[in-house]
Amino acid sequence: MHHRKLIILAALALFLPACLALPARAQETAAPLKWQTLSTGMEFVLWDNLTPSRSGSSQVALLRIDPRRYDFKVLAAPEGQEGETAGRWREASGALAVFNAGLYTPEGRHLGYLLQDGKELSPLVPQQDGLFLAGPRETELPPARIIDLRYTPFDPKLNPYRQAAQSLMLLDRFGMIRVRRSPRVANRTALALDDQGRILVVVTEGGHTLWELAQALKNSGLALREVMTMDGGAESQLAVAVGDFTYEHYGRLSPAPDLPWARQALPAVLAVFKKN
Repeated sequence: MHHRKLIILAALALFLPACLALPARAQETAAPLKWQTLSTGMEFVLWDNLTPSRSGSSQVALLRIDPRRYDFKVLAAPEGQEGETAGRWREASGALAVFNAGLYTPEGRHLGYLLQDGKELSPLVPQQDGLFLAGPRETELPPARIIDLRYTPFDPKLNPYRQAAQSLMLLDRFGMIRVRRSPRVANRTALALDDQGRILVVVTEGGHTLWELAQALKNSGLALREVMTMDGGAESQLAVAVGDFTYEHYGRLSPAPDLPWARQALPAVLAVFKKN
């Protein structure tokens, strides 16, 4: 009898871990995202359940772009001018999509290395390890990429790209989250490179902490290689217009969804254009 009880207990010990693992397995085999093709090499989706928001909508906008078919360019306001919202930048430039280009100072200047058509607008700064590069001078280079300055040396004087925007790393190639835990909740923008060389713009419609967004992107199944975080709050913006499709989102100064807010002007943005 005692021997029989031991057999039953051993069987339960094998069975219970398998049962407990079922929710994780179900998540792994969830239905794929239904991407909407806006144009060849450009796709969009609103993800409802990437991660719960702390305030407002839980929807996350994803714009996935093949840089072999589209150019990324820095647009910047003249010194002393505040710039425009993402939507106004897009309308004025004729771009297909515009989003915030990184971090900004309270005085309304871009914080970090910013390069527009080969001209340096602001210098490289320490402690910001994410660097987006586009518009290579040499055809054998990737058309757009994100480099992690912790692991990849970079000299602005030898930069082979014409466009660049520096910001913080959010998630690196080793799956390490590169931001500290913080209770600060805000709208977020992230810029990512996947394992096929595509660029993804990620904009949250609600408020999230950076750590929670990083964790969600790490487990998203999108095969992201490097992810940068751009500025959040009111500076988190995305405007898209491709054919009959339009989408705009503007972050808030406050995460409270019921408070009115003015759309923030951006001194510099990244814009997406169809290659000639």
